[in-house]
Amino acid sequence: MRILQSLNEDLLIELDQRYQEIPSFGRDTICRFSANSSEMKKMTAHDFENLLQCSIVIFEGLLPEPHNQAVMKLLFTMAHWHALAKLCMHNDLSLDVMDTVTVSLGKALRTFRDTTCSVFHTKELR
Repeated sequence: MRILQSLNEDLLIELDQRYQEIPSFGRDTICRFSANSSEMKKMTAHDFENLLQCSIVIFEGLLPEPHNQAVMKLLFTMAHWHALAKLCMHNDLSLDVMDTVTVSLGKALRTFRDTTCSVFHTKELR
């Protein structure tokens, strides 16, 4: 969020509008997002999970290249790791995949920190 705000305040408004356009998926799955999702106030773990599950289509194209591609890769890796972590039952193969994806997630986060975050001048949100 800080990166979007450092570029242009209107990008946060665009982000909130994109989350508002996502249809709900019933009572037990993804519910309607708050009107101001970027503030992230009064959110539960389930709300953060829903934000992650819809984040790839929401964030696509918000940042200039090559940073947009870095964010897309990071969000995909996070969603992949989250899906594996939510499995109720694991076998040896799924645990091996989980180990590999966890290493990939760590590398992706460090790459994002070093290459993308260092380009933008950010400040603490209100």
